[in-house]
Amino acid sequence: MHGWLNLDKPIGISSAQAVARVKKIFCIKKAGHLGTLDPLASGVLPIALGEATKTIPYLSCDLKAYNFTIKWGEQRTTDDLDGDIIRTSDIKPEYNQINCVIKNFVGKITQTPPQFSAVKIKGIRAYKLARSGQKVNIKPRPVQVHQLVLISVDTVNNSADFAMLCGSGVYVRSIARDLGIALDCFGHITKLRRTMVGNFRENESVTIEQLTKKRGDIIPIELALESMFKVRISAEEVGKIKKGQEIVLNNLRNLKNYDICCTMMGNVPIAICSFIYGCVKPIRVFNI
Repeated sequence: MHGWLNLDKPIGISSAQAVARVKKIFCIKKAGHLGTLDPLASGVLPIALGEATKTIPYLSCDLKAYNFTIKWGEQRTTDDLDGDIIRTSDIKPEYNQINCVIKNFVGKITQTPPQFSAVKIKGIRAYKLARSGQKVNIKPRPVQVHQLVLISVDTVNNSADFAMLCGSGVYVRSIARDLGIALDCFGHITKLRRTMVGNFRENESVTIEQLTKKRGDIIPIELALESMFKVRISAEEVGKIKKGQEIVLNNLRNLKNYDICCTMMGNVPIAICSFIYGCVKPIRVFNI
């Protein structure tokens, strides 16, 4: 089985655990996910099955969408409900105050990932160092937030609901932490749902329960790569590509040197290739 699955990950399991469940359901050995979701988060988790794992580095996940809730009054070690409380405040920010501050979090901003994150520090995941009690020095990095909208404010529970459209690498927990600091009231995530990763949308996702009942809908590799330039080749050229040889295609005027393309025979993807000086050179060959 080869293709992509648009999984609606439930709360309470890690992305790796979700992949493990999918592998068991489909009885496959090879699978991987695109974009990590924390155990406390739910929503869109694209999972590559079989030979589709070779396409993970080439799928665009530059655009992601989230709905989330921030609880004010507490800053936590993990910046979500899982962590220990480290700072508190009695301040209850109002709608207009929050709406004014979030303007500073839109556009190209500098953000420091949470202490408990998958960022690598000298080859070791930050969360592993943080769990062992070490203070992790994570460098700030530029990220892109396209939209950050305040949906509602709950004055009783001192929380607020948001919707965000952002680029890859944005940590929602960091948004909560930094918004709380900017409002001088502190804050952490209590609810987080991802509604989009690239072309994978919430309304087209399937739950694990649906998979166990009807096996779900598998997205073919060629459809997942719909935005990648396709090159149709002959059976003879397929043989060369499968052997790792490059083929000459001087008619690819739309491609520039080192552009990435997918060679196809009919509707069957053959390989992800690089176009170099009139030749197509295989990078990852599909065993389909």
